[in-house]
Amino acid sequence: MEERLEPNEMIIHLGPQHPMQPGPFRLNLRLKGETVVDADIELGYIHKGIEKILENKTYLQGITIVDRICYLVALVNEECFVGSVEKLLDIEPPERSKYIRVILEELTRIQSHLLGIGEFAEFLGFVSMFMYAIRERENVVGLIDMITGARITHSYLKFGGVRDDLPDGFKEKTLSVLNGLEKEVDNFEQMFHTDRIYRERTVGVGVLTADAAKNLGVSGPVLRAAGVPFDIRKNEPYLVYKDLDFKVCTETAGDCFARVQVRLNEIRESIYILEQCLDQIPEGPLFPENSLYGRRTPVMRVPAGEVFHRVEDPRGEMGMYMISDGSDKPYRVKIRGPYYPTLQALPPLIIGTTVADVASISGSMDGCTSEADR
Repeated sequence: MEERLEPNEMIIHLGPQHPMQPGPFRLNLRLKGETVVDADIELGYIHKGIEKILENKTYLQGITIVDRICYLVALVNEECFVGSVEKLLDIEPPERSKYIRVILEELTRIQSHLLGIGEFAEFLGFVSMFMYAIRERENVVGLIDMITGARITHSYLKFGGVRDDLPDGFKEKTLSVLNGLEKEVDNFEQMFHTDRIYRERTVGVGVLTADAAKNLGVSGPVLRAAGVPFDIRKNEPYLVYKDLDFKVCTETAGDCFARVQVRLNEIRESIYILEQCLDQIPEGPLFPENSLYGRRTPVMRVPAGEVFHRVEDPRGEMGMYMISDGSDKPYRVKIRGPYYPTLQALPPLIIGTTVADVASISGSMDGCTSEADR
């Protein structure tokens, strides 16, 4: 951003203390009147150094660490990390554990989308929608708590399986929660579609084209809202996603309204996935026969090699590149989180808009403030 200002121009900073985008980055805006004429992003305000921490912890300790990459999607982070190590170990979880993982990760997707939708609505002044979304999210978080014993950070996935089986009564409780949630999602959609102020603040605002999204490496709902049907669960299936019937939710407008609509539709698809999992989950062991990897052992050495593993985070592609030197700690870990590329799309989207639109566009990206400074 040029330092020399023209007449009637000024620079303002949103973040890292701004409630619209707290913590991970500062958005610098150059304004002429109410119009944004230039913008750039400064990253790293709460950098946690997760990659280097993982390189100095054992593989078993790393499961706890990756929960902290983004507390909203801790179980998806665990899937990416544990899946990477499983590739190096050349082991595969039994079918029952795979289904349990999918159940937890789809519940994670739902609660993450509910919080993102609620916060976005609050940015626009639709405060009641935030309360409605949080109410439904609490029910979903309660289901996760039934399995893992924790609301946010879980350390539940293990190499080759999961820590515990599903509790008694989980299926009945889950179906009851999902039935109520499905009706509420319909209500949310109706409120968004019929609220005139909401539509004026979102329709045609912050349009991201498919070509621009692909060139910037954007993934997840933001990419699919631009009409690109890419979803790792479909394109590179892992766990038991290849055995499940679900569709990739897309829109074509690429604006703020489309990005929220994709998330609403994805909640519906996650509900459908969960119903299938609860109906199809087989009986059986949680770990491969004679496997010791799921138990806590004094030393767990991983064969030398390198691997890249990626999964579909609620915000897009979550990938890890890992190198093992044959010791009990990873030699190198590189995390490809979903939100960094999404941040790259912000400046071109907000240039030419007004200050009021910046909150709409940034909020519609649904950034996890924790992942953005891993």
